[in-house]
Amino acid sequence: MLSGVSMARAPRGTPSSILTLRLRRCFRHHKASRLGASYTSPLDASHHTNFSPRYSRTIHSTTSFRRATPHHPPSLISQDAVALVQSLLSHSDTNVSPEAKPFDQPHTSSTPFSDGPTSARRDNAGTQSVDPFGEALQAMRTGDTRRLLDVIEGMGREDLQNAATTIPRTTFTEFFRALDPLRVAQDCDQIDENQTPVGMFKILNMESSIDDWGVRKLYTRLLRCLLILMSALKNAGYTLLPEEYISLFRCAGASSDISGAGAFWNDLVQGPARVWQNSKLYTEYIKARFLTEPLYTNYQKISRMVTPRNLHRSRMVIYEGRKRRLDHLRMRVRLRRAQFGLNKDQAHAEELMRALRGNGPAVSLYRMVVGRHSFRLDEDIMCALMIALGRSGSMRFIGTEILQKYFGIRTPHPYPPQPVGEWARALLNSHSEVRIRPTVRLMRAVVETYGSNSEIGIAVQLVEHLSNRYNIPVPPDVWQDLLEWTYIMSTPPASTAWETAGLHMKIPSPEAVEKFWNAITSPPYNHIPTFKNYDLLIRSLIPRCSDDLTPVLLHMRKAIALYNEQCRLYETAVFEYAHHLRDGISSSTVLLDFERARFKKQRMWYDISAWCRMLLKRIPSSKDSPVPHPLVPDFIQEFRPFLKNPVQYETPTGHVSLFDWGIETFKVSVTDVIVQNMPMKNYRGKWTTRRLRSFKVTILSRRSLARLEPSKLMDPLNLLAPRDDTFSAAPVIQPRE
Repeated sequence: MLSGVSMARAPRGTPSSILTLRLRRCFRHHKASRLGASYTSPLDASHHTNFSPRYSRTIHSTTSFRRATPHHPPSLISQDAVALVQSLLSHSDTNVSPEAKPFDQPHTSSTPFSDGPTSARRDNAGTQSVDPFGEALQAMRTGDTRRLLDVIEGMGREDLQNAATTIPRTTFTEFFRALDPLRVAQDCDQIDENQTPVGMFKILNMESSIDDWGVRKLYTRLLRCLLILMSALKNAGYTLLPEEYISLFRCAGASSDISGAGAFWNDLVQGPARVWQNSKLYTEYIKARFLTEPLYTNYQKISRMVTPRNLHRSRMVIYEGRKRRLDHLRMRVRLRRAQFGLNKDQAHAEELMRALRGNGPAVSLYRMVVGRHSFRLDEDIMCALMIALGRSGSMRFIGTEILQKYFGIRTPHPYPPQPVGEWARALLNSHSEVRIRPTVRLMRAVVETYGSNSEIGIAVQLVEHLSNRYNIPVPPDVWQDLLEWTYIMSTPPASTAWETAGLHMKIPSPEAVEKFWNAITSPPYNHIPTFKNYDLLIRSLIPRCSDDLTPVLLHMRKAIALYNEQCRLYETAVFEYAHHLRDGISSSTVLLDFERARFKKQRMWYDISAWCRMLLKRIPSSKDSPVPHPLVPDFIQEFRPFLKNPVQYETPTGHVSLFDWGIETFKVSVTDVIVQNMPMKNYRGKWTTRRLRSFKVTILSRRSLARLEPSKLMDPLNLLAPRDDTFSAAPVIQPRE
């Protein structure tokens, strides 16, 4: 019988590994090989603090480390042995012998592992503590990425440190795989591959999903979770694997954290893992360091475009008068964009693309990858290098060192002395050696590189050349990117900046978007327009409409038909989600479908509402007649659900304001004041700081995308027509100064 066994004596025949584990847990003894690494861990601060790699520059350990496959691997403990030790540890409190509980029944330890929020959770009976790491393992086995992210974020430090000393090392690698940002984006990101302008962020009240810098909060949470796992492994004496560093690089990129990507790279090259450098590691680091993926800039093309002010003294020289006008243009644009697209590491207002304007880092990486390393160069790393070089406008270097040497494509300098037709024929008749066969990946990289530098003509020629020569079908997202870059560069503020700098050849014509639309929707391409395509076409047509509004209204009605279809999909998602909640079924897939359908519906409504506001300002009226345009009443009647209440428009004799009691009125509240310090040169040519003040507002309405109240979710009517009390938290209204 084991009933009389004390804590100081184990049963006869107990293995030495069990005795060691028991002593370590009872008397807090640790092996010398598992001493904490001597580095400043982000976990030294509070667990709920929003830390970032930028606050801990030195992450790696220099005193002692343990490789993923050490020379003396730790002894693995079976489940039966762990159950026996847990029963022995709980013997002094429960006075129940291990023989009374067979090993096939679950055993839970009464020893507290940590003071975190998860360790205090209880089961239905309220008598046994729940293993927090067991919930994470269960979420990983079921493929529930959302639940896994919540569980690991709520775990304490001691939970992870104890788990790192008991569970196999490969389990942590699986956690990094399950929390890879690409998988999280597929399973948890409700915004999906959509950009979020500043106006949409304000009108739809998206503060619950996007922070003040325009970064999605999902990926900042994910970065915090991966840092917790990283610190737990390093405290246990392990070294991170290359696959785990890849997840860290991707997470830093998804958080738009350039300094975080650099900190992870320094930890890699200064630690024992530097012998594992390969092409994939370099590729992911380049993508995160220069934000080459659309996800890394939250799909905001307007924040990725290269401006002439950033090219000053690196690609060209701009005179002082033009520089001052460009600085004033940048200041006016910054007032409208709040803090979106800014670098968090700087105290002053600095755009992320301005921080990447130097060509030195990208060229150094290119020469290191090509000249010093012997790993195989593939298309992925060359495309990443091409986009990174495009951030600084190194178009000549890209054409000669990448496209011509590796893909056999001869491209001219962006400002060719010969006519465009001659170099286009030379491009199609190029017979240079092809070292890497192009695919769709190169096509997307070409559009991103040349489109962000306002070289739309070269981008279109290269896409056609790749499609014709290598028989590559042009995917719809490439057409969308080309159309969007054409619209951005042909409208202010991009067109104003290039015109101020004197580079008129960079500006597409106002009819470029419509001509491009007609080309891709006609044979041989026969592209089926999407709602995003209609959005760009309508926005480009409205400023050019003078007397005839028929083309604009025709495209708007087609786009509204797509919106009505999305409304029907949203209703289906609402009823399915409410049905699962009433049945007590927790399905992350159904929740994601509901969130994405909700966001897409409200995004379409916002775009149509923006078209209507633009049209009301452009509807022509005769100065000789005091009667408004006869089209205005019909327009208001047809597009009534998308108009702001009250409806306001100008007439030859003044303004008209129409209020409808049947339409909701948005409640606008000023919650904070945003103060930014922007460096710029004065008239004397000296650097000075200009303080910008803008208001942070919150709009609460039925169109809001704020977090919903859990108690209101089971009623579909609360989701289809939400009220003010349907949302979890009302905006915090501060008195206006």
